[in-house]
Amino acid sequence: MIDDLDPEKVFALVVGIESYQIRGWSLPGPARDAVRFADWLTSTAGVPQAHVHILLSPLTEQGPPAYPPATSENVHRALFEELPERDGDLLWIYWAGHGFLDFRRQLLLPCADATIAFTRHLNLQAALRWWQSTNVPGKRFRRVVAVGDTCRVEARKARNLKFGTNEPEAGELSPDRRQFVLYAARAGETAKNQADLEAGQFTDTLLKHLNGRPVDQAVEGLAGIAGAVRADFQVMRANGTAWQEPQFVISEGWGGSSLFGDRWNDHKDSTVSGLSSAPTLDQEAWSELGRLFQGHRLPPYSYDAYRWAFEATGCTAPPGDELPGTQLLDVVRDLDNRQGRRLDLPLALPFIRFLAARARKSNATWADKADAWVDDTRKRLGAGVISAPPEPPAESPALHLRLVPDENNRYWTRMWLYQKEFESIWESGQSLDLQSIREILGRQLATRRSHAPTRIEFHLPYDLLDEPFESWKIPWRGERMRELGCFYDVVLRCPEERQGPAEAPWYRKWEWLQAQGGRHPQAVREVCDSDVSDYLGPSLQETEPPVVVLAEVTEPMIMDTLDAVLDGGVPIAIWRRPAADQVGTAEPIRTALAVDPGPFEVHTLPAMLRTARIRRRPLALMWDDPGRIPERQTLTS
Repeated sequence: MIDDLDPEKVFALVVGIESYQIRGWSLPGPARDAVRFADWLTSTAGVPQAHVHILLSPLTEQGPPAYPPATSENVHRALFEELPERDGDLLWIYWAGHGFLDFRRQLLLPCADATIAFTRHLNLQAALRWWQSTNVPGKRFRRVVAVGDTCRVEARKARNLKFGTNEPEAGELSPDRRQFVLYAARAGETAKNQADLEAGQFTDTLLKHLNGRPVDQAVEGLAGIAGAVRADFQVMRANGTAWQEPQFVISEGWGGSSLFGDRWNDHKDSTVSGLSSAPTLDQEAWSELGRLFQGHRLPPYSYDAYRWAFEATGCTAPPGDELPGTQLLDVVRDLDNRQGRRLDLPLALPFIRFLAARARKSNATWADKADAWVDDTRKRLGAGVISAPPEPPAESPALHLRLVPDENNRYWTRMWLYQKEFESIWESGQSLDLQSIREILGRQLATRRSHAPTRIEFHLPYDLLDEPFESWKIPWRGERMRELGCFYDVVLRCPEERQGPAEAPWYRKWEWLQAQGGRHPQAVREVCDSDVSDYLGPSLQETEPPVVVLAEVTEPMIMDTLDAVLDGGVPIAIWRRPAADQVGTAEPIRTALAVDPGPFEVHTLPAMLRTARIRRRPLALMWDDPGRIPERQTLTS
């Protein structure tokens, strides 16, 4: 339990920024929200007015400024010089304005004097590390509560901003200090500002739950208040009046991870502020998880496991179509900070159960340990029964053709059927021309009545990517000939082009796709003519996403684009085939695929292209799965 909290021992930094030096950044509401939050602190909460440092940069102001502006100098002076010298037990930090995430997912809060060339800001996570360290004298400020009514969009999407590095140097971690951070939105989301009301939707909702509570009750019940705010937003999202999802994290450590699960109070209670909640992981569970996950990266089915954890506890997965972190412990911490409809089951338990079930064939020893962790933790916490995870979807048979060129523009050819494993079914005794290969393929398909393939995968040299294999005519019924791509999923592959240094980014990107799921908002990148240069390949391989390139380029630029795709390790690409009846500008690839702007299910692309071909939209698909390569050997030996 938090000791009796004297309002005289509470201090706060309250910041609201509406007016920035950057053109187009005006934001009505944050200054008013900051004043409203300060009013709660100094009225019902009982905090002395002299203890609340208010920095405001409003859009308009009548007469002399009522408060100092929220410049970088004023923010850092208050937070790192003046407040640490006060004799306090609890510090509140409230910030309303713009917000961006850096590559480490730290929240960067631009100050009022930020410019494009020098984006002065407060790094919230760095500031919290500073306050959680021995930089704060003695036993002062053992609790810090930070509230951010800001967006959490990625800074790299605002390409012109120059944040640079601005991190105060933290001392050693002080284990008896705890922090509660409440965000208006999840990573990647924007926070809704109600311009007509000059109020942030998040602050408006939060104050409804804080009003009427003195500071000790508010702090004691923070987890319950945060849960109530999130429940309100769940209702608002359901009725279409909100899009964001508030998130809270307790006691972030140096790695940006929650140190105490969702424990804010010194005791662990099943009720917070009168609200019942599901059990959460105890310290023994966290310690065992650390050992269980040691040396393990996100497995290919991590996002599926994350979504199923919500399904198993009777609720809907969060919006956003992405995992909340890049490490398994990050995902578990996120789950442990949430609650499903089943109050007897922490979401982390079905998540680990799913991972164990999918890992059993490839790593039975680890799967046994993961199952044992679930069983032991469930028994110790008194948690409910977990239903069996779903079986993975069956993989349909696929016919693989490998074409290896000789010096006469003919091809040594071999075919395999894949269904759980590769089976060699045909090999040429001599090199063949493409017409002969097409005829042999037609005969092979005609004789495959049992285990008939639904997908044809052509393993090709780079120079054959411009051959429209999906348009090949094959015997269908009687003497009738039909296009291959109208009846089979046809994909093109270049695994031999990805050997050497280009192999590592290819494997890394495919692993990311399998772990993060096919609807991740960063999975797909559209490339146009102006993007094509010698630097396109390096830019594509710089990070795990993108894993799909939509080549919105003109015909002369197609092969250069595909060359960059192979250089960058991107496993999937779509481009237009020339159409004889095309008049005017070609329609966008998304239109041809009948998908809306934004994320779509990448794993359905082969079937989507077949549907597009039936609708007379000639597209080609490169689909290079490094886990589905038949034996590599020369066909000319």
